Amino acid sequence: MSRRPAGALAGIAMILSLAAPAGAAAVGLAARTSLEVPHPQVPLRDAVIQESGRSAARISATASSQRYPIHDGSDATIAVSVTAACAENCEVKDPQRVADFVGTLIHGDEASLLSVQLDTEFQLGYECGFGAEACYFSGDNRVVIGGYEEADGDGATFDFVLAHEYGHHVAQHRDMAPPFRSAIDWGTERWATVENVCRGRRAGKLFPGDEGSHYFEDPGEAFAESFARYRFPEMRIAWRYAPSLRPSRASFRAIREDTLSPWRGRTSFTLSGRLPARGEGAAVESLRTPLDGTVSLRPGSLSRHGYELALRSRAGRLLRNSHHGLGPRHELDFTVCGQKKLSVVITPTRRHPTPFELHVRRP
Repeated sequence: MSRRPAGALAGIAMILSLAAPAGAAAVGLAARTSLEVPHPQVPLRDAVIQESGRSAARISATASSQRYPIHDGSDATIAVSVTAACAENCEVKDPQRVADFVGTLIHGDEASLLSVQLDTEFQLGYECGFGAEACYFSGDNRVVIGGYEEADGDGATFDFVLAHEYGHHVAQHRDMAPPFRSAIDWGTERWATVENVCRGRRAGKLFPGDEGSHYFEDPGEAFAESFARYRFPEMRIAWRYAPSLRPSRASFRAIREDTLSPWRGRTSFTLSGRLPARGEGAAVESLRTPLDGTVSLRPGSLSRHGYELALRSRAGRLLRNSHHGLGPRHELDFTVCGQKKLSVVITPTRRHPTPFELHVRRP
């Protein structure tokens, strides 16, 4: 399998050296090396960027774009463009080949929103950052990728890198439970729960959306990489991301489910029953919490509900209560972060038995 030319970084360094005055030959080694374009010690797969900049717009203007069927048994198509320079110099430049591969990935309706642009390595540096193998413009639903069969650094193929970018595209079009931010930063809802992203964030070990110094601890990137590995389980590429996010059978199942059956929001149901008189005990309800996110309890009668609420862990530890009043929406809220089951304790405040009704919302 041929490897793409390593001309971009070397070319930039050459341009800088040629631009130096003749007397610069006497400059010491330290001063000269400060002009070199840095190459990351560990290859970065890509970058997620909100919008295209001016350089990207100029490069995109040289590309011819057209829609191509993805041949997945539906009428879905994607837009594929090839820059003029890539059409002359790239190995991968057949738009239909790109569309056909996208059709082999697990996907939903988001597939038809995708556009893919093939660049030369030099163009890729200006669009995505030098050292990146591709990038995803989340605001444009656009992947920019180098048109070479094998990427530099870790042996990832063109198809593997494109699958990684498609993972970002899936996450861009999936919802997360509150209070978490977008799935493109956290990974999709079920996957993030399986991988304990919330706990990792609280422990200061994971950094959702941080593609700077914590690129490899960004769960959004680990989700995209896991998405690619779901498609290519046999490909031997070193796992460079946070060890806790290494793919497992459970996380692969979550990726498939999140892609094919997206999480649609919190579900609602009602707990009801009858309480004893004050001082004669409390009602305890078990509440399953299979996904991370905010659980909300809201009394059925907001004016005189006649009881206090508490949420406790399976071990009995108090997590939240209404002793000091409910929140502004008359709800008792708690963010589930790894807990699979909670106990709802309903303590009466009236002298005589009284019914209770609680409206529950959970991820």
